[in-house]
Amino acid sequence: MKVTVKYSAIPELLSIFKDEKEVEVDFTGDTVKDLLHNLFLKIGPKKGGIFVNDQGEISPWVSVLINGRYIFSSSRLSQKLQENDVVELTLSLG
Repeated sequence: MKVTVKYSAIPELLSIFKDEKEVEVDFTGDTVKDLLHNLFLKIGPKKGGIFVNDQGEISPWVSVLINGRYIFSSSRLSQKLQENDVVELTLSLG
């Protein structure tokens, strides 16, 4: 599946996407969890902890938007994605 990932305030992603703020990501699966797993593989498991906490849930300081709509529920990881969705990831430190 291909989605567009936009991100801000996440330096770990800057290093793998060569300072581009919007990239097309092709990955296996159809959920936010699958997308994040793909990103973990690119940035490494230690840095992957910025997205997911020790309980396997999206960290509270990571905001997820799909096609401009915030995903607030605790089931954000299981949120289904569609081909060509735009997923925005923002690190909120405060």
